[in-house]
Amino acid sequence: MLMQTKIGAQTKTLEKTKIWTQIKILTKLELCNLYGLNTFRFSRDKKAKRKFLGLFAAWALVAAMLVFYVGGLTYGLIYLGLEEVVPAYLITISSLLIFAFGMLKEGSIIFRREGYDILCALPVNNGGVVVSRLIRIYVENLLMTLAVLLPGIAVYVWNLHPGAGFYVTALLGIWSIPFLPMTAALFIGTLITGISSRMRHKSLIAAILSVLTVLGILYGSSRLSSMEGNIEPEMLKKLSASVMGILGKVYPPAVWLGANITQGNIWGCALCAALSLAVFAAAGMGVSLCYQKICQGLYSSAAKHNYKMGTLKAGSVLSSLCMREFKRYFSSSIYVTNTIIGPVMACVFCAALLFTGIEKLKGLWLLPFDIEELIPFGIAGTFCMMTTTSTSISLEGKSWWIVKSLPLSVKNILDAKILMNLLLLLPFYLLSELFLLLALKPDAQELLWLLLIPAAIILFSCVYGITVNLYFPVLEWENEVRIVKQSASAMLGGMGGFILAILCAVAAAAVPKAYTLYLKAGICAVLLAAAAVLYKKNNRFDILGKI
Repeated sequence: MLMQTKIGAQTKTLEKTKIWTQIKILTKLELCNLYGLNTFRFSRDKKAKRKFLGLFAAWALVAAMLVFYVGGLTYGLIYLGLEEVVPAYLITISSLLIFAFGMLKEGSIIFRREGYDILCALPVNNGGVVVSRLIRIYVENLLMTLAVLLPGIAVYVWNLHPGAGFYVTALLGIWSIPFLPMTAALFIGTLITGISSRMRHKSLIAAILSVLTVLGILYGSSRLSSMEGNIEPEMLKKLSASVMGILGKVYPPAVWLGANITQGNIWGCALCAALSLAVFAAAGMGVSLCYQKICQGLYSSAAKHNYKMGTLKAGSVLSSLCMREFKRYFSSSIYVTNTIIGPVMACVFCAALLFTGIEKLKGLWLLPFDIEELIPFGIAGTFCMMTTTSTSISLEGKSWWIVKSLPLSVKNILDAKILMNLLLLLPFYLLSELFLLLALKPDAQELLWLLLIPAAIILFSCVYGITVNLYFPVLEWENEVRIVKQSASAMLGGMGGFILAILCAVAAAAVPKAYTLYLKAGICAVLLAAAAVLYKKNNRFDILGKI
């Protein structure tokens, strides 16, 4: 009996050792190529290395802008005498960023399809797979947290010279900041993935649920903003308490942790960190338990053997390729969610404008110029927040050789991708324009610009997105998140139209009203001409030799 007990204990110890070894190996595999670093280290393709360096430079520019923004925000709060608010404010900003980005990608990373068949065949524990992927997400989010917190803490320390307790509690607290927003994002992502896995059109249902979740969060944020908008004059005298009250309603854990860091309360900070870790561990354990069922629901299919031969129909090359693009589009929930949220938000904004009226919008934005002149640019920018064409070539992945081997011209392939994007946006564009027509009641000239300016910017953005993706294709990827959220084409091509719309809006606001008509006409003419030039250039691109 004693011998059996010893053997059982040794077996359990061996199983635990295997699990920890699996976690170690899987985590190393997850992290070795984080942000494409491993590819850059060992790739012999000089062109790929130059593209990586260009992407790194772009991300460095974004990081520099973030550092400048956070540092300026921190200095402004200290200048107003709100130094007690700084830690909680920075923690809230970083947590909201983690939640916003994680909600749309954590489910795709944890339950990704690539490598699933191999892992199923190996004696690998589900918990090891989930833990390794959660560690990878945690590392990414911790880097984002440090990018937000370190500039603010540097400004805080430089101006206030806090005691040793501040540094100790800051070190205790910073590493635990990503846990709670990651848990919330993980819960929503797993819930959406789990519900959609039991339905027929899994990716489409997951995308719809994600969009509805984002809209619900935006609605809650708007209600909170309207509730907090009526601040009494007496509250301004206690501005610090007012700000802390607002942060407490947005994200209470940030206030608790921020207060402990400011006061140098080591035990309180350690307690907050331990609770955050416990909540995150419980969430990870829950995901591990349902991991296999969700993956089976997502990646398994059953044949009903009820196929009946129908009438065969022949279509044109363009329509067939366009239909293929739509099927590819709706097969990826992360692709749909990131590209459809902009058009949906544009429709929601126009509908809200119809029901609330333009006068209320003017009251919210006390600007020295006519806001009605900027509405076409704002709508266009919302539509172009992420175009499908900017990542459509990269998402072909390893099947890109099939497209290239078909007897098709470059024009046929690219026309289908542009047409698919335009057809996808068309219903939202028409619905938004209808809402604006009813809300603004424009005359003939205003109606012309209301229709023409968004159309010109959208058309240019679609063609521009293809151009960027032709020069920055990434066909070797393990997860669609890598393409949709982290690639150079997604950042440069997907946001190009949005940035362009902002610049045009700034120009329209800066130009005297007498010259606004000429500016609008010039913008539309230049954009349409530029789209035509890029379109012809794209059709002459050598996809066989360069991609």
